[in-house]
Amino acid sequence: MKKLLSIALAVTYISSALAVSATIQPEAATGMTTTSTAYGKHQMVVTNNPAASQAAQAILNQGGNAVDAAIAASFVLGLTEPQSSGIGGGGYALTYTAKSKKMFAYDGREVAPKSANPNWFLSESGVPADFMSAMLSPKSVGVPGEIALLYRLHKEQGKLAWAKLLQPAIDLADNGFPMSKRLNNLLIIDNEKGILNDPGIKAVYFNGDKIKPIGATVFNHDYTLTLKQIAQDPNYFYHSKLTDDIIDMINTKAKKQLYTKSDFTNYKVQRYNGICSSYKNKYQICSVPPSTSGGVAVLELLGIYSNNYNGTNINDINWIYNFSQASKLAFADRNQYLADPRFVKQPVIGLLDNSYIKQRSKLVTNHALNTPVSAGVPNGIDKKYAPQTINQEHGTTSLAVVDNMGNAITMTITVEHQFGSHIFTHGFFLNNQLTDFSLSPADKAGRLVANRVEAKKRPRSSIAPVIVFDNKKNVYLLTGAPGGSQIICYVAKNLIQVLDFKMNIADAVASPNLCAANGPLMLEETSALALQKPALEKMGEKVQVVPMPSGVASIIRNESGGWFGTADPRREGIALGD
Repeated sequence: MKKLLSIALAVTYISSALAVSATIQPEAATGMTTTSTAYGKHQMVVTNNPAASQAAQAILNQGGNAVDAAIAASFVLGLTEPQSSGIGGGGYALTYTAKSKKMFAYDGREVAPKSANPNWFLSESGVPADFMSAMLSPKSVGVPGEIALLYRLHKEQGKLAWAKLLQPAIDLADNGFPMSKRLNNLLIIDNEKGILNDPGIKAVYFNGDKIKPIGATVFNHDYTLTLKQIAQDPNYFYHSKLTDDIIDMINTKAKKQLYTKSDFTNYKVQRYNGICSSYKNKYQICSVPPSTSGGVAVLELLGIYSNNYNGTNINDINWIYNFSQASKLAFADRNQYLADPRFVKQPVIGLLDNSYIKQRSKLVTNHALNTPVSAGVPNGIDKKYAPQTINQEHGTTSLAVVDNMGNAITMTITVEHQFGSHIFTHGFFLNNQLTDFSLSPADKAGRLVANRVEAKKRPRSSIAPVIVFDNKKNVYLLTGAPGGSQIICYVAKNLIQVLDFKMNIADAVASPNLCAANGPLMLEETSALALQKPALEKMGEKVQVVPMPSGVASIIRNESGGWFGTADPRREGIALGD
């Protein structure tokens, strides 16, 4: 079964010139729609919501560039897809500028307040909170980074006036948008749990005591007012009465002072060079480094997989098997070592070193690895932390844009759980990103968890926006996905199917999902892949068949010119090209 290859991934930081996984699902599945695929000779937009894609395309047609279009789409997504992202959340972006041939990774992750400490989610008796209690607690809210992220992108790479980019969302919030099936279904799910009691939420999404039906017009005038202020002053979110209102709301709910204004005024977006690996000497795959673990884990997974399997037949069960084993090994390392690089020394180069990849690859045999798999010992660690045993990240959305100059951006933004903390203010939901920290700071032996809560620290993410370059260093593919910790598998699966199996991106995005986040192999329910469960169990694999609602946004260069774009049929998005 094991086919060792002489070619492995070679890790570089690209220069500016070029445990056990709980089966907590991300946003609830709401069924499949028709895959949206488009061709554009000059430009392409893919988002997870039609209104956002239309806003981005309109900005491009007004002379904006890829970054401008992504910013406009993001503000619309916070309105029409509030369960997934919004200005009360944060995210990561990977950009490429065609003229300078420079690529940058932007970290707009939320930050814990300076009052936070490792016992943040522990009771007085030292028992960690359960996820639902933590999620609904005001302690779950991190300082939102989305507006700071979008404004820094605009300052460094935007073309049109900042205020112009907010206008599509302002108009849509004021004039109303139709309640979508997905938004309606997720509101119903959370309302049945009794966690949508805020009067502000009901004023926007309810008619009396009932959630507005699919197709009904939704107005969000408070969001309009908030965006108008931000359009005039991008720093308004962090230096104004709005800031005071957010802080007062959190502190009042907590019945203690968790936040001060300096937590907001001191927020900074981090910019890094992308982290890249060579894949089979044919492609350079690039993503975002920590504080997200997603990029590193995707590259390690692909490295282990490519060392052990070189097949090109999608119907060969051995690719599924090798993918699952590589996934377990990559997640084991990710769970133990990756966290905010300002607090924990990151062994990124060690994890993606050829010799280390080969060493990890040799652990794969003809019988499935028992989980939890132990982390390896790569170069570059300063101590061996305890693994974080639950991967609890949740709701997110992704988008990708290429403009007529060849500039590109892939961005994933999030409020964490669907509707975040469920704290609603001034027309938007606040995130619950601090639950992405380990809820317990140490294991039973007293070993610290790298991703424990600390003051001014960013919780680890699994977000993994990716740009793939061909051997001529041209942009070939952009992709990204929501899906909590499963993002890592969703992105890796799509890359393998496009790059190795030569599937078109529409088929790759729509194909069944799978993931083994250092736990049982999860296969997407009601899919052809789920039929492989008995055969995989004979290979020693523990298999669960579950909903796996991704939301991949992919764009690929057409060899004869132009771009193909595809939006995941598990969401409501569309691809639009010109």
